[in-house]
Amino acid sequence: MIWIGVAAITGLLLGPLLRAQVFVHTVTVGTPWRHTCPHCAARLSGAFLPPTGRCPSCRARIGPPPALVELVAAATLAVVAWRVHEPPPLLAVAWIALFGVVLAHVDVAVRRLPDRLTFPAAGGALILFGLSAVVDGEYGRLTSAVACALALAAFYLVLVLISPNGMGLGDAKAALSVGLVAGWFGWGVAVAAAVAGFLLAGLYATALLLLRRAGRKDHLAHGPFLLLGALAAIAALV
Repeated sequence: MIWIGVAAITGLLLGPLLRAQVFVHTVTVGTPWRHTCPHCAARLSGAFLPPTGRCPSCRARIGPPPALVELVAAATLAVVAWRVHEPPPLLAVAWIALFGVVLAHVDVAVRRLPDRLTFPAAGGALILFGLSAVVDGEYGRLTSAVACALALAAFYLVLVLISPNGMGLGDAKAALSVGLVAGWFGWGVAVAAAVAGFLLAGLYATALLLLRRAGRKDHLAHGPFLLLGALAAIAALV
């Protein structure tokens, strides 16, 4: 229980850092990364933004709602610490989880999963899982995780080629991280993560249709459900 609390507090403390990254990367394709307030043009700190969700200079609302990023990060790291106990894998899963918090917010806002986030997420976790494999001699586990990452990314790539309007290349790149982190715990967890992502996305889309908040042709961000599916699979099966 102590580690879960420590993880939650860590998420809260890292929230302003994650919030800043959400702000920087919430731009459409072809638009430069944001470093100034859209209301007063004041240059913002590249490292942190206050949990209030307001510009420090003009106090106008910028980025996600107050405390949302911080609470999501705290809850996500608490779940990770609850289910994963070995230090190197814990760090690897937490690494992807924190990138996932940023990616989910960006995807919801602008339907985009930037390479600047998806590739470091997968690369950093691969290094940490590789360290764990060297320390514990679990090279087979690392091989399985990499195979799951490539398989899930390939599956999403096929979906992109079949239906470019329904899925983007960013989803296929984010699938590398999801396949890697879920595959570390076995093929079953990786498959469950993929299925959970589609199931959650389907339930959300159905709810929006029933509430008439969206139409059948509306494009919904899939990244948050892909990432949430991995977290749900790890929480339920690890």
